[in-house]
Amino acid sequence: MRADSLRVIRLFTAGLAAAGLAVSLAAINLAGAPRNALIVQGLAAVLALGLALLVGRFWRRARWRLWLLIAACALALVVTLMNGVSLEGAKRWLALGPVQLHTASMVLPFAAWAFAKGFGDRRAAPIAALLAFLLLYQHDAASSLAWALALAAAALVERPRQATPWACVAIAVLLAYGAWVEPDTLPAVPYVEGLLDQTFAANPVLGVLAGVLMISLPAPFLLVARTRPERRAEALALAALWTGWIAGNLFGNYPAPVLGYGAAPILAWGLSLGLVLGDPVNQDPPAP
Repeated sequence: MRADSLRVIRLFTAGLAAAGLAVSLAAINLAGAPRNALIVQGLAAVLALGLALLVGRFWRRARWRLWLLIAACALALVVTLMNGVSLEGAKRWLALGPVQLHTASMVLPFAAWAFAKGFGDRRAAPIAALLAFLLLYQHDAASSLAWALALAAAALVERPRQATPWACVAIAVLLAYGAWVEPDTLPAVPYVEGLLDQTFAANPVLGVLAGVLMISLPAPFLLVARTRPERRAEALALAALWTGWIAGNLFGNYPAPVLGYGAAPILAWGLSLGLVLGDPVNQDPPAP
């Protein structure tokens, strides 16, 4: 029964992804994106499919040291702060040739997954709090909110007896609030941050479709949480993470995840899906 439910969720997710790509390409084209942006968006979707399959096939075979995984994610943010692309004082991107990848999008799914599974390791929570500080210094309120929601969701599911994880959640929430009250000086790009407004103004039907599909991005994780109790914490943490990024676009000047132009969010969604939809090859607890 569980295998059948996972298969149904995968089919639903495939349909959601196909519809999302079609609407995304139409919407960013309508919002004025250049042709090379459409090519990058399509290639990112193909790569995201490959990543989802690869992560889903092999990720659970490994016995991950969860605190080291979160530390590696934090290190990636440190590298971005030191050597990343700077725009209006914000350092959120790493340049890979002509493409700039939003670092937080690429690492936070792994970090959220590791935090949700790492309550037995006291080293995980302090590093997760450090990651929240790094997001604040990146001037990325959407990712700060997403990270705080992910930590809170995981903690509410697992209800750890230790005080440290709850303190980590409180710190992340306070830092997310601090990030949101700080003005964002980056100009909005019509086919990135302003996608929904631009699309709805030009074609209301397409704009509504884009909005519905964007809000539906956490749906696969919620379905996994409902049908696979052993994955509930990680699935809800990832659902909360994506809810935070969606809220960043709806209530702030931040990219429309997956639907708006940008390779990193598409790749990140593929990674996130692979983390929760993977084959249950090894469900043993990770090495300390």
